[in-house]
Amino acid sequence: MKNSSNKAITVVIPVYGDWTSLKQCIDSLKKYVDNSKHMVMLVNDCGPDVNEIEAGIKNAIKGAQNFTYYRNKKNLGFVGTCNKAVNELDITLNDIMLLNSDTKVTEGFLDEMSDVLYTSKKHGVVSPRSNNATLATIPLSSAPQKGIDQDESYEIFNSIKQKLPKFVEVPVAHGFCMLIKRDLIKRFGLFDPIFGKGYGEEVDFCMRIKKGGYKSLLSNRAYVYHLEARSFTLESKAKMLEVNNKIVWERYPKYRQLVRDYMVEAQARELQAERSAGLNLSESKDSGLKVLIKSNKYTYKFAKKIRDMFRN
Repeated sequence: MKNSSNKAITVVIPVYGDWTSLKQCIDSLKKYVDNSKHMVMLVNDCGPDVNEIEAGIKNAIKGAQNFTYYRNKKNLGFVGTCNKAVNELDITLNDIMLLNSDTKVTEGFLDEMSDVLYTSKKHGVVSPRSNNATLATIPLSSAPQKGIDQDESYEIFNSIKQKLPKFVEVPVAHGFCMLIKRDLIKRFGLFDPIFGKGYGEEVDFCMRIKKGGYKSLLSNRAYVYHLEARSFTLESKAKMLEVNNKIVWERYPKYRQLVRDYMVEAQARELQAERSAGLNLSESKDSGLKVLIKSNKYTYKFAKKIRDMFRN
């Protein structure tokens, strides 16, 4: 096992808008990232309030060691901004964390994720737990409802994290926060420009490295809040999802079943952890499962298996 303690990381934050959530993100990074060792790179992607955002960033990072700022000449979208930041702007050999601007990091998150990344040579990308991040959501039973109150989620996380394995393999990492080995970016590239403004690019990346023998992991003892600010209207987001999901499903026809299988397995594991911690997060032992299974169209076989595990 390679020691992760000597691995420097560049945290890349593509920025479009919503200064309120971005300010929280920057403040949390200044507090919880060792900037004597790691770098933080903010890249302004020229949203509607580009000048105001620029002024806010420059003021927020003034005097902060290893915090850097760049402004695109024109809007490139999330995918284009990530690719530019990683392949052109960051000239280090650091590992890369891609972090949404509508997030807040917590104490120890980066060291914990780096430890997981270097537990095995075959570990390629790691995401943390969160309040609103589909398969990374805590509690997992809240995933179909788009997460829960962030403070409640973090309290549950602290109650059960030691009762969960340090990490688990997942079909794909979650794009809101991904720590990636630099060597894999060199080998496989980062995001396919076909995904345009965003959505689905992280699935494609994780499935590509999976074909190459590398794993995506979820760090059960690292937590990052996901505020999910809106860079797009619901209508435009729905259209991008429709187009990009078709690309993902055509390229990786087994992807959706991989996610379904994982969610059933993970729900069983996490309900057991919740029970062990003395938590009662649903009205009955399997009410959360019913919601999850219905939402994701799980088969009766999987539902019966999970209920049988918690019958006694």
